[in-house]
Amino acid sequence: MIDILTANLTDGTPVVLDDTVKREHLRTWRTHQQFNCPQCGERVLLKVGSIRIPHFAHEVDSACSASFSEGESVSHLQGKQLLYSFFQRLEKPSVLEPYLPELAQRPDLLVQHDGESIPIEFQCSRLPEEVKNSRTEGYRSLGMEPLWILQTPEKYRERPEGMGIYSFSAFYQLFFTTSLSPEHTLLTLSPDTKQFHYFSHLLPIDGNRFIAIHRKLPTEIQTFPFARPKLPDKEILLHYYKSYKIHRTTYLQRSIFLNRRGIQDPFLRHCYELKLRPAELPLWIGVPVKGNRAFSVHDCEWQLALIYLLRRFELTPSKVPVQRLHKFVHAYTGCSELQVESCVRYLQFLQRIEWKKKDSIPNERIEKEIVHILLERFLAIQIEN
Repeated sequence: MIDILTANLTDGTPVVLDDTVKREHLRTWRTHQQFNCPQCGERVLLKVGSIRIPHFAHEVDSACSASFSEGESVSHLQGKQLLYSFFQRLEKPSVLEPYLPELAQRPDLLVQHDGESIPIEFQCSRLPEEVKNSRTEGYRSLGMEPLWILQTPEKYRERPEGMGIYSFSAFYQLFFTTSLSPEHTLLTLSPDTKQFHYFSHLLPIDGNRFIAIHRKLPTEIQTFPFARPKLPDKEILLHYYKSYKIHRTTYLQRSIFLNRRGIQDPFLRHCYELKLRPAELPLWIGVPVKGNRAFSVHDCEWQLALIYLLRRFELTPSKVPVQRLHKFVHAYTGCSELQVESCVRYLQFLQRIEWKKKDSIPNERIEKEIVHILLERFLAIQIEN
């Protein structure tokens, strides 16, 4: 059965079930009104129960089902209704569940802002990357840039605000955006608590885990365009580095005790050939340079391999041919162009700490330079040494 929040009366008058309509009024209304789907014209039933929010329902196996992108879960209906009320409060002209015949697609909302039409997609269920990309490109073909908002992961809805470690699957990472801050941000919405959740200034540390700042913003004080997360100050970024350093140590210890391949493991083999102890890897290996999310492995792993390349071909950080870097990143999954950019940034870091004098570089200087990297990364400004 297909559930929607919009319908037409028999005379064509549109009806929108926002959160201001009382259930008692709807129960009375449905006894003497007939409602039709605004797209297919079929009759729809007005459902007014005591648990689910009021909604219109198609009959089972309705031919209209193909125009809806996903099953209408309770959370999805609540989220659409909440977003519609949010834009109504801000007096932004919006249409709930509009049908775009050029695309045979139905965004959750279509909002008008500064002369532009903005499709809003509230995503509660998983969908393949190619489907998300296809929908996005469809909107763009009509000159519209969509906004995707995920439902807040249940495990983080009640989590306190502040800096912490968060795990986001590859699916959630599809919705990271740089439209709200210099670095990636994940914006989500919890219909249950009526709050937007920001996970900002995401710093990859290992696999799908990130250091991030979590903030909550009730829908009644949210703005549009959406509020931008507050920039972290230097003190918070020092905590970022301390947390990154702790998890770097954990990774190095795990690489020894949980590794079953021994010297056949590329990371351990490179350590052996460079005469480095994994647990005592120098601080200039494993640095959170901008764009490091392009690599699916830990920073220690790809950066050690790059150091091995320098040693093998007797290269200095300032004289590594770009074609050599393209060949280097070919061994890793991910976007090679972004990986090469990360390699260049790491080589620039090595130049700044005068890597040729690596045996005499004090840790204090390395740590100062890493904090400098975080300041540039998240604040998008140049910091004086």
